[in-house]
Amino acid sequence: MPVAAVRSAPLVIILVVATVFNDLMPLLPVGELSKDGFVYVLPFAILYFLRQPGQIAVPRVFFFLTLAFLVVVILGVAINFSEIATTWYKGRSGMSRVITQGMAVALGPVVALMFFNFALRGTLPEISRGAWIALLVMSGVAVFEIASWVGIPGLSHIHQALSVIIHAETSDFYGTRLRMTAFEASWAAVMLTFIFPFAITQGSGRRVALVAGIVVVLILLLQSRTAMLVISVQMMLFLLGFFRHRKDFMVHAATVGGLAVLTMMMIPSIQTSVLEKGGNLIRYGSMDGLIDPTPGVSENVSNVTRLAAVRAGLSMFEEKPLLGVGLGQYGFHYPYHIRAEDLRSWEVQNYATAADTENSWPPAYSLHVRMLAETGSLGYLLWLAMIVPLLLRSLSQSTGATYAGRLHLAVAMTLTGWLMLGASIDSFRFFGGWIALGVGLALWRSPGKASARPT
Repeated sequence: MPVAAVRSAPLVIILVVATVFNDLMPLLPVGELSKDGFVYVLPFAILYFLRQPGQIAVPRVFFFLTLAFLVVVILGVAINFSEIATTWYKGRSGMSRVITQGMAVALGPVVALMFFNFALRGTLPEISRGAWIALLVMSGVAVFEIASWVGIPGLSHIHQALSVIIHAETSDFYGTRLRMTAFEASWAAVMLTFIFPFAITQGSGRRVALVAGIVVVLILLLQSRTAMLVISVQMMLFLLGFFRHRKDFMVHAATVGGLAVLTMMMIPSIQTSVLEKGGNLIRYGSMDGLIDPTPGVSENVSNVTRLAAVRAGLSMFEEKPLLGVGLGQYGFHYPYHIRAEDLRSWEVQNYATAADTENSWPPAYSLHVRMLAETGSLGYLLWLAMIVPLLLRSLSQSTGATYAGRLHLAVAMTLTGWLMLGASIDSFRFFGGWIALGVGLALWRSPGKASARPT
């Protein structure tokens, strides 16, 4: 192992493990990022690179895409500055949102650049090892959390003690939805979309099967429809990567699956049900559509709120399609883009008025919609240009036979998960996606550095 890799190995492992914590006590004044464990460790990584500034490699294409994206963001803020400088809503000013969201946006490419250099210096095995350790940490916390549901003495008290640290902001009882080290179940799913792919890059077939089994159990306990959909797609990519050289197996499996689907769809009742539920899932994010199956409830408030948020974001994009309304400004424009029918949701009512007691900030519920609304088509296309080419290249190189192939598979799975998660989560703080981007860039630049078989 190169000397540089030996020196940075513990730091890389800690950075990867830190990505699974996002409910810690805030230390640094960095807005919504202040509770992330990754931000705790990030200063040490920055100091590591500052000690050797002349040795930092910069991928040219990614650099110019990032520069162009940041220019678009700045132009969007400049064009809308007269509104941004004077707006005030729910105790926040327009410029304060620009600053806090700007930090989150700028930090992503910095993280990608860091891990690009870490990978070039031979620390790819440490990234894999860190993901494996992170999965074990999440699983360990899950055991204590499940014990707290049923009130097992000792284990419940340990979970309460852990929650004081790992859930410093939301240490109260969360109910019977697993959240492990995250502040809520949906974010635990976000973390798994990065940890799962990189945890399978090392080890024997038994360990890979163990990782997949653990992830399946955790996803079922998360009870998150988004998590189930994203991890299911990642599982398909995982199987495709590991069995891509067994064309006979894949052809037979596809044939059997296709015949089974055709047979089922020939039954009228099943066909109608599938088409109706599939349409509801696409439009509303739930197979029940706007109807809540809970006894005594006629409508799913959560889905009404999500649909209102997405429509509001698209309305902003239609008004300013090129550069958007400005970074971080979605919430300020939200009340002017909702429909009267959306106010039947009490959540929309709270988001749309400055008088609500909790100062609930209007979420976009979709990073894709938020990017379109705040940065316009230029910003959104530049963001996709950073991700999609690497995703497609890694997907074409993915295989379970070599370590490099598994790394390509992990990059493809993570980036696919990132794009899919963007349909239900609107935050820029998915560090796992930027780490995968950095690894993918390093594999593109030095494809022969990780050609050994997985160990």
